[in-house]
Parts: sequence; structure tokens; C-alpha cells
Amino acid sequence: MRLRMKFRHRAIVMSVAGALTVVYLFLSYTGFMPKMFSSHKDKLKEFMDKNPLSFSFKRWKLNEGQCRADFSVPKDVTTTQDLADRTDFNTYTNGLYNLPHAQLKDAAYGPSLKPLNVIIVPHSHLDPGWLETVDEYYNRKVKFILDHMVRKLHLYPDMTFIWAEIIFLHRWWGSQSKLIQEQFHELIKSGRLEIVSGGWVMPDEASTHYTTVIDQLMEGHQWVYETFGVKPTSSWSIDPFGHSGTMPYLWKQSGMSNMVIGRIHQGTKGRMAMEKSLEFYWKQFWSKSESDDILCHVMPYMLYSLHHTCGPDKFICAMFDFRKIPGEPEFSVIQPITDKNIVNKAKELYEQYRLKSSLFTHGTIFVPLGDDFRYDHIEEWDQQYENYKKLMKYMNSKPEWKINMKFGTITDYFNEMKQAVKSSSFPMQELSGDFFPYSDHDKAYWTGYFSTRPFDKRFCREVETRLRASEILHSIALAYSRFWKIDYKFLQRAPRLLKEARDNLGIFLHHDAITGTSKAYVVEDYEEKLLVAFDNAIQVLGSAAQFLLTKGKLDNIPSIFEPELTRASFKQASMHQKITPTKEGTRLVLYNPTSHLRSEFVEVIVDSVQFQIKDSKRKDIPFQINPVFTSSTEVDRNVFEIVFLSEILAFGIETYTFQIINRTPNSFWSKIVIYNTQELIIAPELKFEQEKPRHRGYLNEAIFIENGQIAAEFKSISGLMTKWLDKTNNKTRETKIELEFKQYTSRGSGAYIFLPTGPATDMLEGLPVVRVVEGPFCTEVQAVYVNLYHRVRLYHHPGVQGRQLLIQNALDMFVLNMRDREPIMRLETGVRNEIGNFFTDENGYQFIGRKRHSAHEQFQSIDRNYYPVTTMAFIEDGKTRVTLHTGQAHGAASLEEGWLEFMIERQLLYDDERGLGEGISDNKLTMTKYMLTVEHYDTRDFEDKFTFPSMQANILNEFLNNPILKLYTPINSEIVSPNFVPLKQPLPCDIFIVAMKSLYKSDLAYNGTSLVIHRKGYKCGYPTQGLQCPNDEVNIADLLPDVSNNDVKETSLTHLATKQSNIDLRNLQVPPMELKSYVITTGRK
Repeated sequence: MRLRMKFRHRAIVMSVAGALTVVYLFLSYTGFMPKMFSSHKDKLKEFMDKNPLSFSFKRWKLNEGQCRADFSVPKDVTTTQDLADRTDFNTYTNGLYNLPHAQLKDAAYGPSLKPLNVIIVPHSHLDPGWLETVDEYYNRKVKFILDHMVRKLHLYPDMTFIWAEIIFLHRWWGSQSKLIQEQFHELIKSGRLEIVSGGWVMPDEASTHYTTVIDQLMEGHQWVYETFGVKPTSSWSIDPFGHSGTMPYLWKQSGMSNMVIGRIHQGTKGRMAMEKSLEFYWKQFWSKSESDDILCHVMPYMLYSLHHTCGPDKFICAMFDFRKIPGEPEFSVIQPITDKNIVNKAKELYEQYRLKSSLFTHGTIFVPLGDDFRYDHIEEWDQQYENYKKLMKYMNSKPEWKINMKFGTITDYFNEMKQAVKSSSFPMQELSGDFFPYSDHDKAYWTGYFSTRPFDKRFCREVETRLRASEILHSIALAYSRFWKIDYKFLQRAPRLLKEARDNLGIFLHHDAITGTSKAYVVEDYEEKLLVAFDNAIQVLGSAAQFLLTKGKLDNIPSIFEPELTRASFKQASMHQKITPTKEGTRLVLYNPTSHLRSEFVEVIVDSVQFQIKDSKRKDIPFQINPVFTSSTEVDRNVFEIVFLSEILAFGIETYTFQIINRTPNSFWSKIVIYNTQELIIAPELKFEQEKPRHRGYLNEAIFIENGQIAAEFKSISGLMTKWLDKTNNKTRETKIELEFKQYTSRGSGAYIFLPTGPATDMLEGLPVVRVVEGPFCTEVQAVYVNLYHRVRLYHHPGVQGRQLLIQNALDMFVLNMRDREPIMRLETGVRNEIGNFFTDENGYQFIGRKRHSAHEQFQSIDRNYYPVTTMAFIEDGKTRVTLHTGQAHGAASLEEGWLEFMIERQLLYDDERGLGEGISDNKLTMTKYMLTVEHYDTRDFEDKFTFPSMQANILNEFLNNPILKLYTPINSEIVSPNFVPLKQPLPCDIFIVAMKSLYKSDLAYNGTSLVIHRKGYKCGYPTQGLQCPNDEVNIADLLPDVSNNDVKETSLTHLATKQSNIDLRNLQVPPMELKSYVITTGRK
């Protein structure tokens, strides 16, 4: 029977519905709508109305006199970009690049033959790890080289030797008798043994950050000067795979006036030889002062091995390697010099020397006599010396040859060369730029190592960040212990921990370590050392914080503070520790390791949400509660991420108390929206707002996140960004930014070489689970693929933190078959840069223009167009600049208009035949971090050689690479002060404290405090909203309250030479882009 509603029933229902509608509209209008009907936006607004955040913005403006608008290069200075434009990069016979020499008849026998001085420089190149670990190399080879060197140089009074790697010399020295040490001193004093470079290692120049390069150089120089009383005057950097333009400046500021480099593109060497510019003065783009220039010699042939140093014919040169050790392959073919063969042998060697000298403008050459780990057998010393002495005697006696051949050092060579140049009419060229990428032969480009083993590159960045921060806080604690006249108990342990951390980090800067180009088991040895450095730095940080917050009333060793970020082992990435709020109150300690006010949202992991947060002023701090997922669709019911606002003055410490309460906490549960799945599992007791999972019918839905300054759009089908919107100045500017993940397939790539089959192809497979987490303090989009976790977070901050998108990736190369694949993250933007033109940083110090080279029809020369990036790279077109900041070193390229890509991992099965003997298959799960910014400006100025970032970019990069460090303790005692504020006012925005650390002698006795300051360059014309820096002088006196003017000296970079005394810390003078170095000697014991 069909039921029908009678008319009066329908009328009653309609009347009730109408009445409910009227009530709903009335309640909505009057604001009395019950909570259950509130939208997420209404809840957000209500929460923010109840908890208005206070931001410490002041009306400080940048000093426009410090910024730079002119990026032109003087006409008489050659740039490496221009040099590349006129270079022939084609290969010729046997895959070699052309290196022009004079005709032999003219070079060696012409009527206008000029005298030739030949300086033979014995050396041994000593890698602190590569095919063997640093300990294995030392025990099997290096200690014997040093033992034999002392003995043989005393036996042969005219023989010489140079030594570069201080890590080995330092280790050997401590086990020597007083007699051996005295003999060593005599060799140094006589000048026959020269310390070159003097750094802890010979660092890589592509992936290293300038702050750590300075640190390892200072460690070496301080020990060399204390032990031998000498100051290195020449840099010897013969094996890094390409050369940065930053290093010459660091070497010069350290007191060196000469440098030798080896591995630059062989095609570039050919062009420089043609232009007679293999020796030049290396200038900085940004400097007009000749005091920053350094004289550079480029070794003309492929390698530093003596098979490649006597002249252009490596087969002839090999005949003059007289090492003859039983059991070695060359034993049967080595022919010593005899009376029967000396005439022919000397003639062959003479001709090679003359051909080599034709590449230079003066009559002096040096010939390195050595190779990797040479002179480890005592017989070799005799074999090389005796045979070369015979050759010298014969060749020097030939008046028609006009040759003078002798043993010498690098300083001997530069002294004679400079004298020869003075009388030459050929002017020395001036050059600015760098020498990347490097190619040795067969058009094989060494651009793969820029991205090899990113796990370790990230590990290194975390160690250097924490070590720098702990050094600064330790120095402050030491100064305040004297000022307060309170004993700093941890001072007895800190020197050993810091010295070990410095040394271990220094080892990893070696050009076969941070590059990722060592054997897998050697890499593990490096990682173990990095973990020790990581833990040591945190231990010092905790103890210094404990002293400063308690004024020495607590002397617990180790300190009461635990690190919030830890590493369980050297094979695992860093993990955030779970903090447990307590009834008594758990203290969270935040330390700002920079010289600027840090106003930013911070996040920590907790195991409860029923608590309150009190800051150092006992103010109740609101916080956002975010989910922690146990799988792609399930939320952990016991672990949460909380986000809250912190503001910390320069080098300050702030504490926050997490205390369990019974009432409703001042918190906001974020909203979760999930796409591409039908499942979202949230425990019923959790109060996250959620929407029904969006599975079908939503594939084309756009995801939009925004704050008051910027917005970003994403595809729900992929979880990847498509668009950026800038909302400042009451304008909305849209920029296309399509983020993609692709991969190259190897056709010959290895640890060093990048050699893809062609353009990158799609990397991601399947439909990801896409999660959107929205709250009052931050909103983020998470894309969970089978092999990739990708997260983009936007902070709702009105300052610089709200001007960027934080990007995090975790890639697992083993989930899918990614063998012989090289994944990339690419931004395809609307920026109309000239194809391939972009800018990369050099060691985090300066920025150089990159230009795309011509493409191969099939392979496109992709490998040739990759460059190293340490901290950031950007593309621009005169109106818009897109910058990607990075928290670890990578290789990057701009292959098409508007493109910017970073290589994020590499898994390679095969060796690339550069000596390693294995591929790269020990990949680990790595979380890499980036910040993306878009800046708009109105100018038609176009730079292509060099430029500077904006000031906002400089400050944001500090957020990424010098993050706020977190400690915590369950002890909530009144003994622990709520904060420590050494500087009441931050330093100018462009001032960066590179280092402030205690110097130690060999016996770990305190030897003063080192202070290094960098005034960063920045470009005029960019927005400055949110910057919180004064224009005032550089005043750091309050950091070191026990210091008077007569305690401070300005010195060379590594403190070996004094420039000026009685420096006033209240007004330090640091010109733009320059480094200034000081030593504070108060309290020296």
C-alpha cells in the first residue's frame, strides 16, 4: 500500500523547517551559533582572536649604502665565463683535449733559446681516506713516508720535499723522539722541507661550506705555527675535482700569496696555454682591491703524477719515474740512468722540459716528482734522488741547452718565477670566476660527485651547524665565567671534545670524503667520525647552556639537558626525540646561534597534548597540534607534533615549560584532508577535524594554502606544487612553479662522472596519498608515494619565515628498482631567464653566473651543464627571482627557460674508471631540506657574471642552515633561569658571525678566543618586509663582557699575523663581503 503524507502533515513539516531556518539565520547573524556548527575557518578565527600573537617588529631599515647595484667586471679582467666562450671543448686523439705547444725545434733548439730554470719538487699526495681508511693509510704508508723523509733529507743535503696534509703530520709528530723532532725542525728551518697549504686536509671545493674550510685551515695553521714557527705562504690544491673562486680569497686572507691548482677542464687549460695565462692573478668579482688577489699557477697536464708533469708526453715522463720496488708491475721496465743511456735519456727529458716551458712567459718551470703515497719505501728515496742527480749533473753541463736543473720547493719556484716576470714584457693576466665543471678526457664531466651520497652531505651540514653553535656558546660561557668569577666546571672536558669534533669534521672536508667518492667501507669510517663530532658538539652545547642558565650552580656532567635531535647510529638519519610533559614541568631550551633576532614558529614531538606551555615570562603560549602518521592513512594516537611561536634574541637562550594540566589546554587541533584514498584512520579520542576522504571525483581538485603574504597551489592528484602567488603590497602576482620529480638513466655514470642516456624521465609511480594539514600557525601538503615522501609547509608568520615554503623530501632508492638512476627535483617556472643562465653560490660565500653550453643532438650535454650548489641557487629575468635554498650540497642545472633542477640522489652499479673501483649502492634513507622563495623587483639591469642575493634571502638561509637548536630536561628547578640574553640588540642583517671559538695549544691549554666575522653582500631593490635588524655599528662587546680593547687584535684569517691591536668590540669595521678575523686574549692561561 502506498503511503501518502497528508496536506496538514506537509504543512507542519514545512513550518518547522522554516522556523529552524529562521533560528539558524538569527544565530548566525548574532554570533551565537553553537560550536558544533562552526566551520574550520570560524574555529581558526576564534582561536586567533583569543590568542593574538605578538611579533617583535621594529621600524629598522636596511643601510642602502651597504647594498650593491653594480655587478660589472673591469674590462682588463678576464672571467671564466668569457674564457669558456672562446674555448675549444672538442676532444682529439685518444679522447684528449688540445694543449698547444711550440714546435720542438723552436722550443728546444732555436737560435733565440733562453735560459731555463727547472725546479724538481718531490712530494707525496696523501689522501686521508679513499680506497682505504685514514687509519689504514697512516699505518701502512704515511708514517713510513715521514720516517724515511727525515732520514733521507739529512742524508741528501740538496734534496727537498713539500708536505700538505697536516692531519697525518700531526698524528706522526706525537710519537716521535726528541731527536727526530729536532731534525725535522732543522729541515723546516733550512727551507728544504716546506709546509704547503697547512690545512687539516686538502678540501673539496665544490660541496664544502666556507665556514668549515676556514675551521680546518685554522686548525692546521695554528698547530703548524705552534710546532714549527712557520706560516704557510703557498697553497697546494692539486687533486680537488674543479676549483672554486672562494678558496683563493680564503688562502690570501690566511697569509698565503701563491697557489697551485691542478684539476681544471683540460680544454680550458688548452685555451689558457694558447693565451699564455696558465699563471694569473685570481681576483674576486666583488673586490676592487689588489690586496685580495693571489698568484695562481695551473699545472698544465692532466694529473699531478710524475707521469704527467715533465712535459706533454706521458710515456716519456713515465720513463723518468725511477721507483723500482720488487713485486710492483713496473719493476721489470724501469731503467736507471747509466753512462750508456744518459745521453739519450737526458735529451728526451730536456725536450719535454722545453716543451713545457713554451706554455709560460718566463724561463722557470717546476716539475712535481711524486704521486699518491709515494716514498713509502726507503729505496725510492735513493732511486729518485740518485738518478735525478745524474741527470742534473749532465744536463747542467750542456751549455748549448742553457738549462739549470735542481731540487726545490714551491716557494723556491714562485720566488724565481716572480723575479723572471719582473724582467718580462708580458703582463700577468687577471682572472675572476671559478673552474667548474671539470673534465679530464673523453668529454667525461665530473659533475656527478656534486650529488653523490647526499646522506653524508646532509650529515656534514648538521655537524658543522651544531659544532659552530656549540663553539660560540662555549666561548660565551667561558667569558661569563670570568666575568661572574664562577668556575666553569665543564672547561676541563670541553677542549678535548671540541678538538676531536673539529678534527673529525675537518677529515670529512677531504676531497674524497664529502664528495662521496670513497670505498663504501671507508665512507662508514667517515660517518662514524661524523657521529662522534655530532655527539661531542651537542654535549658541549648542553653543558654551556647549563652553565649560563644556572650561573654555574649546577655542574652535572653530562649536563641535565638532552638534545631534541639525535642520531641513533651513523647509518641513520637524525630523529626528533619525543618530549614528555610532566606535572612538575618539562623544560624545552631553545638556543639562537645567529646574531639576529629569530621570530619563528618551532615544532617539537610530544606524547601528550594535555599540557600548557609557559615562556620565560610565564606567559601562556598557544600551540597547534599536528598529526604524526604511522602509515600513509593512519594517525598515531599517542604521538603529536606541536607548533608554537618563539622569539629569541641574538645568541640568546629561551626556555619553555611543558606542564600537564587538568583544564582544556590553549591549543588548536589541526584539520586533516586526505586525497586519493578511501581510508583515514583517526582514533575517536583525537580531536583533529577531518573531512571525508576524497577518492574519486576529486583528481583534478586544486589544493590551495596561503598566509597573509604568499599562497601556493597544488594538484590533488600528485600533491605537487603548480603555482606561487605573492600577496604583498595589496597586489597579487602569480608565478608558475611546477614542481616535478624526474630521473636520469645512466649510460656510464659513477661516483665522479655524470653521464646520462638523455633527458630525465618520470620517476614517480602510482597515485600518492595526499594529506593536507591546516592550522593557525602552519599549513602543509604531504605527498606519500611508494618511494618518496614529499612535504611542503607554509608558516603563517608575518615576518621572513612566512615568505618561504619549506620543502622536505625522503627518498628510498630500494623500494622500487632505481638501479642506475639519478633522481632530480625540478622546478619549471614562468621565469623567462635566458636558457641555461642561472646563479649558484660558491661555498655559501658568493654567487656566480652559470651559462648553458651547447647541446649534443642525442645526449644534450646535460652533464656538462651541472654545477655545484652549497646553500642556494636562483633563476631570474629582471622582474622575478626564484630561489631554492638547500640544507645540503647538490648538483644543479637550468636546462631550459624557467627550469631549475637539483639532483637529489644517485644509485649506480658500475665504476666510472676514475680509480674507485666500485659503484654507489649503499644508499640510505635521507631527509633533504630546502626553502623556496619568489621575489619580485622592477629593474632592467641584467647580471650574468656575478650577483648577490637579497637581504631576505640571506636571512632565510640562516633559518635553514643555522636553525634554532633545541634541548630539553625533565628537571624544572628555580636554579635554571628562564632565559639568557647576552646581546640586547641584534647585529646588522648583513653581519654573520662565522666563528667564535676557543683556540687550544697541543696540550689543550687555552690560547685565546678566535672571532671571525663576515659582512655578506646583498643586492639593492628587493623588498625588505619582516627584516628585524638595526643599522647600528657592529657591537659584540656584551658577548665577551670581560674584554677590554687592549685584549683584542685584528689578525690574518687564521691568526698567524697581527694587523692591528687595541680593537674596540663595540664598533668593529667590516666592509661588505669581507672577512675580518680577531683574537681575544683575555684570561689566557
